[in-house]
Amino acid sequence: MTQVSEKDPVEVVKAAFSEFQEAHNKRYNELQSQTDRLEELLNRPGALDATLDSLYGNKRAKRCAVTSDGRKLPILAKDESFAAHHPVNRNEPEQWSIGDFVKQSMGVAQRQNSALETGAATVPTFLGSRIVDDIRARNTLIRAGAMTLPIDGKTVISRIDADPTVYVHTEAAADISTSLPTFTPITLEPKTLVAQVPLSVELVADSANLDSLLRTSLAAAFAAKLDTVGITALLADSDIEESASGQDPATWAGVVAAVGEHLGNDGDLPSSLISNAAEFNTRNSETVTAGEWLGRPQYLDGMADLFSTSMTAGKFLLGDFATGLILAVRQDMRLELIRWNGLSDATHALVAYMRGQFYVTQPRSLFRGLKTVV
Repeated sequence: MTQVSEKDPVEVVKAAFSEFQEAHNKRYNELQSQTDRLEELLNRPGALDATLDSLYGNKRAKRCAVTSDGRKLPILAKDESFAAHHPVNRNEPEQWSIGDFVKQSMGVAQRQNSALETGAATVPTFLGSRIVDDIRARNTLIRAGAMTLPIDGKTVISRIDADPTVYVHTEAAADISTSLPTFTPITLEPKTLVAQVPLSVELVADSANLDSLLRTSLAAAFAAKLDTVGITALLADSDIEESASGQDPATWAGVVAAVGEHLGNDGDLPSSLISNAAEFNTRNSETVTAGEWLGRPQYLDGMADLFSTSMTAGKFLLGDFATGLILAVRQDMRLELIRWNGLSDATHALVAYMRGQFYVTQPRSLFRGLKTVV
């Protein structure tokens, strides 16, 4: 009888690992070669930006921040897209929607999604990032000009609290003093915003416009919450200059007085104004004796006149929000469905959450107007 020799299991595993490593290195070298060739072809100023702009139009960020370890983070203006930096994965169905996610999770799907089939509980990244763009489009502070900074972890940036003092030096004279600190660090660690939406199987199955309803509702709710949290922080920031005397936001005379005080503090003409909704309406309803609308003075024609129900009555904000305020977004919008969350009423729960928070970067570029000065 012939004896069959058995191989050492350890040697078998080592041999298999060596084969895997060799194949992996070969593939890596091929990809590296292709990347080098691509860099060679695009080795001219603006070539890569032009290529990506052809795919995403002019919605990509035109500027970026660089971290201490060399990573580039896009800084998005109000008209630039968060989703443009989270392109569709070729394995993800681009036409897939929130409605599809909910229906498939409840077993009434009309379009298949490979993510759910493999057990994932959240929507594809490109869809979550589009919801963030919906939120930004509805948010008053973003519409006022605040920038958006997508981050992938705790991030530290600098804040300009005051400009340094410049002295005219006379030879041999001790006439230069040390300026006060002008920069302070800000740790960007946004808090989580969460919403829970009850859904019945009947509503999901029968609503043809489910996706539109969910996107509109979620965008409006998260935008309003970001407004509330952001405006509350701005009204409480002691480094933002405020009215020295009463300036009524319900009149254009009060707003003009605030602009004048802001200019007197070396500020620029404001790009945006945010007031309470009722005072916005009263101010823009002013008429002169002949019954014609009074309106803003001509030199403020370029200022966006905005309102928010989150703004406290008798207070308002104006200035350059593009340099003074930034929205840090830790992740895109995530959605999860909890089945039979309400057993007694036969409802499921759609949980939506994201991490986002506003931070003041240059308080001197903003001004807080007060109707009543205490």
